[in-house]
Amino acid sequence: MILSTLLGAFLFLYLLQIAVMTAAVMSPRDRIVEGPLPFVSVVIAARDEEDNLDACLESVLHQTCPPDQFEVILINDRSTDGTERVCREFTGRFQNFRYLNAREDQQLRGKTNALDQGIEKARGQIILITDADCTVPPTWVEWTARRYDNNVGIVGGLTLQHISTWFQGMQSLDWAFLLGLAAATMSLRFPLSTIGNNLSFRKSAYLGVGGYRKIPFSVTEDFMLFQAIVQTKQWDYFCPIDPRVLVVSKPCQTWRELFRQKHRWGKGGLDMKLGGMSIMAIGFGLNVLMIVSILTGAYGAGVCTLLLKMLGEFAFLFTLLRKQGHVEILKHFLWYEMYFITYVVMLPFLVFLGGKVVWKGRTY
Repeated sequence: MILSTLLGAFLFLYLLQIAVMTAAVMSPRDRIVEGPLPFVSVVIAARDEEDNLDACLESVLHQTCPPDQFEVILINDRSTDGTERVCREFTGRFQNFRYLNAREDQQLRGKTNALDQGIEKARGQIILITDADCTVPPTWVEWTARRYDNNVGIVGGLTLQHISTWFQGMQSLDWAFLLGLAAATMSLRFPLSTIGNNLSFRKSAYLGVGGYRKIPFSVTEDFMLFQAIVQTKQWDYFCPIDPRVLVVSKPCQTWRELFRQKHRWGKGGLDMKLGGMSIMAIGFGLNVLMIVSILTGAYGAGVCTLLLKMLGEFAFLFTLLRKQGHVEILKHFLWYEMYFITYVVMLPFLVFLGGKVVWKGRTY
């Protein structure tokens, strides 16, 4: 009786959350600024990305924004492969591409060090950041920059993943779900997080919080920067659900790589404020109670909960992906559900018992 009551309560709270988030995705808070564009700096830090960097830079090169309106700053983050060669090739061919080797810094660690050095050299009022394993649409620079009126300090973005297998499809749906929730919370004026491979901010907002030198270190540096700027309450923020600014990333290729990604995200999520933790706790509690119900013989309650949960999540993802023009990804929904239920239950144990974070050949 107690188990059924708890399961019903958690299911109600979870579906209520999903309904509110779906409504926010249907009518996201957004703004377009007409007129001349501000000068933009695209900053890309690359560490051992020889195989991915060429495609990334080609996509950044071919933009609807005129070449004299944006620059691309490439930072070689102490790579051991041919990343530097690719960087020099592009800077030699295109005048608006600039390149530097990240120098060692005793205060900053990992990617934050490379990004900070690139941002320091940036001439743009607006900074756009993506990763070297991503490709961007030709409208990315222009239509991200058009979100910036004088009051906007930071703009998040959505990212999906290249898909050719079910393993990649379930990852892309996972990203869509998590980043869709982040976009919805921004529309609801309850900002939680964003992702660093499709992130932009006003340089003055970055300097106003002291940049990465003043922000506490985190393995999810994008999350900490987003929170630092938002918490000043001096700047407005958005997360457009717009295919013109949708980035596509390379998915994890192995379960080991995916494990490390989730471990890193989970560790970074420990810095999330209470509201975000509450949302995660409801999802965790629902999945645990659902599994316990099925394992203890309460098949009817457990299976009914599973079906209602899946229906709510499918509706949310369909609403989000329809706006992005990618509903075809939903053919991988069942694989995603099995994966999602498993890692939601395992994530707290992974975070607290998984040891140190290993990412891009570095340990934190």
